[in-house]
Amino acid sequence: MDYDFLVKAEELELRYRGLQPARRLGFGRAGLPWAEWREVATARLGEVLAVDAGVVAGAVTEVRRTATEGVEVVALVMAVGEGLSVPAYLLNPGGERVVMALHGHGQVDECLRIRGVHEDYHHNFAIELAKAGHTVLLPELRGFGALSDLAAQRDGESLSYWRWGEHMVYTLLTDTFQRGRTLMGDTIEDLLRWEDWLGVECDVVGISWGGDLACAYPVFSNRVRSIFASGTLGSFEAVFAEAGNAPAHCVPGVLEWFDRADIAGLNAPRRLAVHYGALDTAGSAAPEAFAELQAIYAAAGARDEVALHVSAGLRHEMDLGLLIEFLSS
Repeated sequence: MDYDFLVKAEELELRYRGLQPARRLGFGRAGLPWAEWREVATARLGEVLAVDAGVVAGAVTEVRRTATEGVEVVALVMAVGEGLSVPAYLLNPGGERVVMALHGHGQVDECLRIRGVHEDYHHNFAIELAKAGHTVLLPELRGFGALSDLAAQRDGESLSYWRWGEHMVYTLLTDTFQRGRTLMGDTIEDLLRWEDWLGVECDVVGISWGGDLACAYPVFSNRVRSIFASGTLGSFEAVFAEAGNAPAHCVPGVLEWFDRADIAGLNAPRRLAVHYGALDTAGSAAPEAFAELQAIYAAAGARDEVALHVSAGLRHEMDLGLLIEFLSS
């Protein structure tokens, strides 16, 4: 038999899109008053993400400290149980305003201006915020940097997610799925633990994957004052089918209930700025999603508390000037 016998792609119909998402708890479809919708949708989001909003901080140990660019940086490690500890960096210029800084696909390196590490789309925003006078907590997120393999100390096993330049099979993500968990939900619980350790109100800033978390984690928090979310908000459908993103954003069954705009809207009435670059191709540019978000905020009586910012000439990257202006107002 010759290879030419096999059916070719051009002989098939290949326009598959999957089932049309129901979004049964999308604000525009649920038909519920805002307050009732928020309660019901928050509970469902917790179930879909498998989040325990009642987690508390584990024991935190200071590993070392240094000073750079006029900022004291303290390396911390928190024990979270089940054979796992997670790091974070406290950048302390003495400012009263505390900011939780959430990195995207990459590492904390690109947020701190480490010698020998090239500047990427994060633009070292954590150290820049500290230099602007804010106290910043920068957690390393599960699957990245020092946490790129959560089973690195178990012989013959690997629960890995992301490391630049390496073949990635995302075993951390698939393992969470088969155990009824999600990477987003587990990461949100870590952020709630760090927030509990801080013990104060904070602002949340994130880009890309960190932007998704900046919109989702505060839904389960009573301490977040305001949110700056960059490189997010576009539909979950676009993130994968159009932009080809890595799968940390994937939440099984999420589109049966809601999309990113609905999740962001659960933060109303707290102040929220959504940002993306005009040249962004990562599934972030979504004026129609922002219109949905505006409708939710309007129903909450907080229309003026949500804003969209589009930076001319920028791609999928942080706009430092805009971010610092947001946190100073």
